[in-house]
Order: sequence, then structure tokens, then C-alpha cells
Amino acid sequence: MQLIIKSDNQYYLIIPIDLITQKEDIIITKIKQLFLKYNQKYHLLEPGFYEVNVYNHHLVGTILSIEKIDSFDFSEEVDLRIIIKSKIKIYLKIIDPTDFPNYKPEIDLDTLSYQDYLKLIEHSTLIIEQKKFSLREL
Repeated sequence: MQLIIKSDNQYYLIIPIDLITQKEDIIITKIKQLFLKYNQKYHLLEPGFYEVNVYNHHLVGTILSIEKIDSFDFSEEVDLRIIIKSKIKIYLKIIDPTDFPNYKPEIDLDTLSYQDYLKLIEHSTLIIEQKKFSLREL
């Protein structure tokens, strides 16, 4: 599992498993169970209302984009609205491009093979973009 913090109220949680091949209600249940389990142990989420967008990438796994929408002042409850999405763009940004001169400093993950991904991931940072797609691309 990998956590990427983008801002104070939005971050990404990457789970190296493919949840998308399952039914939507099973995905939602598993994600809620995952958050309850880890929130009790690590206190990932403060009380409040969160929107969780679920994406899948064939190399990375399941990506959860978590954004805090509202805070709860008088409750310890964490409320999740889980939305399953289909498109996300991920790039690898090589930390030291001189180590890998045959690659661009920023690489679209969709253009890499699994072997190249495994070779580069330890020397790179993931950049995740929630790109807006036209209706033709969906």
C-alpha cells in the first residue's frame, strides 16, 4: 500500500490489488472495511465526510482518490461516498534522469511494459492526474 499526499484535503491510496473486476457493491463494501480497519489502527481519516473515487490501473492496481468534503464537529464518524470511475492518467517521474538515459524524465505509465515499470518504480515518483475525458473517449 502506498500513500501519496497531494494537498491538505486530498490524497491517494494505492492498493496493489485489482478490485475493479468485482461487482460494484462488493468493491464498496471492501473499501469501507479497509478504511475502518486502517482508520482504527493508523487514524488515516479525521471525522468528516469524504468522497472516494476508485480507479484501476493494470500496472499499479487499485487507486483510491480521497477528498475531504466536510468536517464533523460533534461526531467521531467517518462517512464515505464511494464512486467507481473508469479513467485515470498516471505518470512516472524519474528522480534522477541520469540513471536512466534511455527514458524520458516523465513517462506515461500506459506506454510501459510491466518489466519496465518494475525496473523504474523504485527510482521514480508517481504522478496521478484525474483527467477530464470527452464523451468519445469513454
